[in-house]
Amino acid sequence: VSQSRYTPKFGSIGISRLFDQLEILLQNQLEAQGITLRKELNPNELILFGDQHQIEQVLINLLQNAIRALEDSEEKIITLSAFIDEAGKIIIEVTDTGKGIEEEALSKIFIPFFTTKKKGSGIGLSLSKQIMRRHKGNIQVRSTLGEGTTFKLIFNG
Repeated sequence: VSQSRYTPKFGSIGISRLFDQLEILLQNQLEAQGITLRKELNPNELILFGDQHQIEQVLINLLQNAIRALEDSEEKIITLSAFIDEAGKIIIEVTDTGKGIEEEALSKIFIPFFTTKKKGSGIGLSLSKQIMRRHKGNIQVRSTLGEGTTFKLIFNG
């Protein structure tokens, strides 16, 4: 296995384009389940410095989780948003209107191999956390049962 896959290749990532690519990638899944994907960007030309492939992996994982969380929801909306917070950090959020995550599971979801899914490796979120660390960033979650979940990627730039 070549080492280059694991060494982050940092460059400029146009978030608007990234969001569009993710939408195209997941279009069939979203349509099949009647999910609305909202994309919110402020400013519109927001640019992130990082490894495009790795950040994509994190977002695909979060979006797949969000799609699964919406299986039994009446309102099926996923919001993908990016903005700069008051501390000047770039934030990307993935929010779903799904069932939410049990309090007990919330503290464990970033632990390798922990999963609440019947078919799941439990590796996605722990890998996402590692990738965010490599980007000198962080990943946080807030969830309300019956209302939904938001995963927040914080880039310290």
